[in-house]
Amino acid sequence: MNVSLQTLPAELIWRIFDHLDAETIVFAVRCACKRLYTMTNCYDRYALDFRFTSLYEFHVMQKIINPKNVITLTLMQRWYLPSLCNDFVRIFNIDQFTRLRSLTIDADSYQLLNWLEESTIGSTLTTLNININTDDPSHFNRGENWLAPIVSKYTLRKLHINEHCLVMGPARLLVHKTQWPIDYPLKSLAISYATPNIFCIICNQLPNLQILIVQSFSGLKILEVAEKPADSKPLLSLTSLSLLSINMADIEELKSLLSLVPNLTHFRINAMSDLTDSFYDGTQWEEIIRAKLPLLDHFTFCFEHYLLEKPKSNIVEEHIAKFQTKFWLETKSLLVQCALESENNGHRWKLYLHSIPISEDNIEYYSDGKQIIHSAVNKIDHNLELFINIKQLILFIGQIPDTIASEGTRSCQSYLFPRVRKLTLVINEKWPIGTIQYLQNTFETNLGADMRTLFEHTLNLRSLIINCNQSEQMNLTTYNSICLKLPQSVKYLSAHITHVEDAQRLLEKVNNLSRVTFQMIPCESSFMDDIKERLLQAGIYVRLEMERDDICSWIERDEPDEVHCYPVHLWLEKRYQDIID
Repeated sequence: MNVSLQTLPAELIWRIFDHLDAETIVFAVRCACKRLYTMTNCYDRYALDFRFTSLYEFHVMQKIINPKNVITLTLMQRWYLPSLCNDFVRIFNIDQFTRLRSLTIDADSYQLLNWLEESTIGSTLTTLNININTDDPSHFNRGENWLAPIVSKYTLRKLHINEHCLVMGPARLLVHKTQWPIDYPLKSLAISYATPNIFCIICNQLPNLQILIVQSFSGLKILEVAEKPADSKPLLSLTSLSLLSINMADIEELKSLLSLVPNLTHFRINAMSDLTDSFYDGTQWEEIIRAKLPLLDHFTFCFEHYLLEKPKSNIVEEHIAKFQTKFWLETKSLLVQCALESENNGHRWKLYLHSIPISEDNIEYYSDGKQIIHSAVNKIDHNLELFINIKQLILFIGQIPDTIASEGTRSCQSYLFPRVRKLTLVINEKWPIGTIQYLQNTFETNLGADMRTLFEHTLNLRSLIINCNQSEQMNLTTYNSICLKLPQSVKYLSAHITHVEDAQRLLEKVNNLSRVTFQMIPCESSFMDDIKERLLQAGIYVRLEMERDDICSWIERDEPDEVHCYPVHLWLEKRYQDIID
């Protein structure tokens, strides 16, 4: 039996729509035929993500999609970007989104939070993700606690806050200062910073909490304060705890906290700073889990620290041996890897101890001057795959020693990055011999000399940033081998492109981009006017903004003879062909 979109039931087509982005539905599917045109108009589960949407696409979509048919909304605001968010808050009121379930705000000011607070009737909003990154003191005049009015208006089940306030730092903490309604139904909470005292307050005020994620956790002894944790009763509802960057001098402090959450089934702990030896002791962790966390099913960790003196030859074996007991291999079935890294020609050493798969949100890899001299896992598996569940990957590509390249090509372990959405390449002046072969092994993509193969295996990639350290030779190389071969999934590119002809060729050839950053453009050059005129003649309409604030003006006055360069952000609005269509 032949099946086509023309014969499929509406419910199945809408289920297909659930896996497409709104731009594809509106600008591709909707134009295919009359039936799909009608189906898109009736679809009521739109997920709008305006982070990579051009201003032209936004204004088309806001006329076609009814706000009541939107269940997920993502907004991004930057002072140097065009006024998409300004137009959005001018056109829409939060109360128009009567079926909105999830809202994500990524901004450098609190304007969108003001928009969120304007609701008079509340809404069906249950998930709120907020990422605020600002160093402007004027943004704090709106009151110390912006969270309280939001909590009072919305019955949230999931609240993730990532607030970076350079001026106020960790002192600007909101969760434990907020008076939560009694028996508030919040199930999942993510915050930027916490201490044992804040942890205890959360346990007291949010009795229904099931998932807690803390980006940075500092023990009291590290803070050198006399503050004692508030009295707290056990939080029996909590089943998942993630401490993504812990800075704690004594593991006994951690034991006390884990006593408050005896029903954990998932526990994740990462540390990128020096800890006491007990944190690296598999026997110690076995005792903690047996005594404090009897229901634990999933335990993931990643510890790394620099050694103060030259390590013993068997340091890796000593650490891995404590994870080769029956408890780890059979009861928990946990794979653990320990590795020793040498830097500065063997004058500095770093020890890694982590569970497999590696659980990191962001990973930075430096190829220059570093060498893994020994590694081991607690269970031999020649087909072991290290799935690295990261969203952002930064590769610092320098000269890779021959020993590393040769060892890398012989390694049987495969590193897979299926969730990476943002890739940053920092490349030295010369593309090192052996780099492609090493990346071939690392990404399991059979790269050869063609970067296109790499892109074909990173299907979720949305942002690509390339920094060649102002090397004209490498800028030209990456322009031809990377920039002009971007996959359709990439919506944002940042690269060192200074010639108008190169910029024009890129934007004409790679038509999936919605935003581009040209990293270093002289402020006195005619680049912005030239590229805008050239693109207009080619039927491409854009908006440009140079990232230059008042501080830059002061520097220019102090250094009048210097050539001052700044990033230029380009936002593609529409192409002439789009207007014809």
